[in-house]
Amino acid sequence: SDIIRHIFTFNNIKEYIEPKSICIIGDGKLNGVLCANLMFPDAKIFSINISEVLIHDLIILSQMNLEIKNQVTLIENLNTKYENSSLILVPANLKRFLLNKNIDLFINIASFQEMTTNEIDNYFDIIKNNKGMLYCCNREYKKLIGGEEINFNKYPFSNCTKIFWKNCSWHKKYYSLRYPFIKNFPENVKHCLVNYSD
Repeated sequence: SDIIRHIFTFNNIKEYIEPKSICIIGDGKLNGVLCANLMFPDAKIFSINISEVLIHDLIILSQMNLEIKNQVTLIENLNTKYENSSLILVPANLKRFLLNKNIDLFINIASFQEMTTNEIDNYFDIIKNNKGMLYCCNREYKKLIGGEEINFNKYPFSNCTKIFWKNCSWHKKYYSLRYPFIKNFPENVKHCLVNYSD
């Protein structure tokens, strides 16, 4: 079901932009990276995540028969060279590496809702610095374990042009191995595409 949702997402994005570079923030199981590579095969892809997840991504890639696995750079410091790579893996603690990279499109699916407000602000600073587009798909509201409340409508979207902003129709239901097999998500999920290049 995650792959199906990513296919819907990328088909939707493709209606508005043909990016030359993409940054996926907080991917899960390489779903975003692989869909981005299939839909936009000539685009350079940055994937930023915690180190443990990036290690897992490298293991998955090593077992796949895809050309992109031979064109990977792991960012080790802010000066790491990456120009000849198609996939650049960025540990979250080195997120400032993404500044001034002229990235056309940032994608965040279901991971801003897992971050503190301060961390979300840091990512938005990077997105605005690159003057590209942002596709964002997250719960409308979530209370974190520490008690902080995260609200989609309060993300720092200032100074952008809204291309679309609505409830996400493919994040309303999910599959389960137990009856009833198709269930409704308990929380509303919103998605939007905004532009910072204007």
